[in-house]
Amino acid sequence: MIPDRETHLRLFDGKVIAGSCAMGIGFGLVRFDFGAIARVMVQADWFITTGIGQLAGLNLLAFLLGSFHHSLLSSHKGILRILRVSLLVIVLSFWFAAFEPDLWGQAFTRVCTGWAAGHMISGIPPLALAQSPSSQRRKNSAMVLAGGGAGALIGACSIGIFAPSSPQMAWVVLAICATALAFPVFWLLRSSIHDQLASAQSISTDISMKTPEISIGQRWRVAALLIGGGLLLGAGQVPVTLYTPMVVSQRLGLDPSVSSESLAVLGLGSWIGALVAATFPRRWATASLLPLASIIGLIGSLLFSFSDYLSTVLLATFLIGIWMWVTLSLTYDRLGELVTSPGLNRRLWALMATTAGLGYATFSFSFSNLASSNLNAVLFIGVFVIAFQFLMEIMQGRSVQ
Repeated sequence: MIPDRETHLRLFDGKVIAGSCAMGIGFGLVRFDFGAIARVMVQADWFITTGIGQLAGLNLLAFLLGSFHHSLLSSHKGILRILRVSLLVIVLSFWFAAFEPDLWGQAFTRVCTGWAAGHMISGIPPLALAQSPSSQRRKNSAMVLAGGGAGALIGACSIGIFAPSSPQMAWVVLAICATALAFPVFWLLRSSIHDQLASAQSISTDISMKTPEISIGQRWRVAALLIGGGLLLGAGQVPVTLYTPMVVSQRLGLDPSVSSESLAVLGLGSWIGALVAATFPRRWATASLLPLASIIGLIGSLLFSFSDYLSTVLLATFLIGIWMWVTLSLTYDRLGELVTSPGLNRRLWALMATTAGLGYATFSFSFSNLASSNLNAVLFIGVFVIAFQFLMEIMQGRSVQ
């Protein structure tokens, strides 16, 4: 009996590691690290500065389409098939980008990787945590999502060390990282455990389509969770992730290239944030921890809005990274508490990824013109967004049993 249990735990740990690698690819390499490599491409005259925004916008749009598409899937075999395709698309796109300096070629790879990342971020966590016992779910959820911050940190540091000025080599570095991380993910997708779970998953999905899986009393909590952990989480991170170069140059009077350091700091904060979420004692209710995470984000946003020192800006970026990933990890665990159907849970998680992207896009596009004329106003709006997110986190935790 004991050997069987040890074998199960080793296999489960392997699934968590594989899920973390997938988040490292989808969140870290695809979504976060483009900021570091885009600066190198502009300096090498692959395209002008405005191309960064165009490529980032295409990637975000494709991400939204991918995550929304994933929320519509119901067949377990179809889910595994599209996740395999998505993983392959990302790896091949990175290698292709290394040898394609044309803006149109880069646009093609951004669309491909964005769509694939939307599927991976939506579909991998439920697979990696499919057999997670309830007592370990929050810790393992955090460990899986910690891969996003770790991937961003690894990619940014690798570019800084091995390819600080060569865009082609920078893409090769990211392609090597993606290829290495892909092997555990392929193992996860091919695991025989998933085949054993397929019939149960299909049954759960069919039931969730026919009967309401969320009680009327819980629906408003789920709605508050989607707004706070999805829409507002995506919008609240925009000032730090998008406007740090402007803060560094306009307020601090420094070279905007210094802001690339903040990408590594953000990744470090995200990674540590997920690890912190994994260490919370189980007796601490997830619903009560989510508002506390919002306070961290609020402090980081205030520091970022009023700071006149680079060290404080980097500290604010670090705190925002912690807020993002503590919230993300706890939100996934809280969603599992409110929605027990595996099929419905997966679709709601995919919908949450979609709303987070929508929040990011809405904030970015709505205040892009204002940012050029009154950057401080945009930063203050970001503070109010996180304050509203704090209220949503309080609402999702009300009347907890």
